[in-house]
Amino acid sequence: MSGAGGTGGGAGPGMLRRLLRAFEEAAPGEGLAQIADRLGLGRAEAADMAGYWVRKGRLRREEIGAVDCSGCFFASRGCTTCPDGSAAVPRPSLVALTPVRQNPKGTA
Repeated sequence: MSGAGGTGGGAGPGMLRRLLRAFEEAAPGEGLAQIADRLGLGRAEAADMAGYWVRKGRLRREEIGAVDCSGCFFASRGCTTCPDGSAAVPRPSLVALTPVRQNPKGTA
């Protein structure tokens, strides 16, 4: 069980802030799975918490690769459409979560 104020495990306000800070301080290539493990969270719980920060505009969710790509030669070159007109076969894409840097007040 989580402690009062979300200081233990679980999705309290303190853990939400810890997750955001972990993304802000993450090493290059460190992903949600590693951050969840480091914070002692389940991956589904960490994903739900990250979704909260995406909705609040503090994390950016970016899909890298096309979700509906057929996996042809052109797809590996960054194309997002199927040039041969064949039906696209769904395949997973890489999802990146990156912190949105907040500008200090009074700066452009």
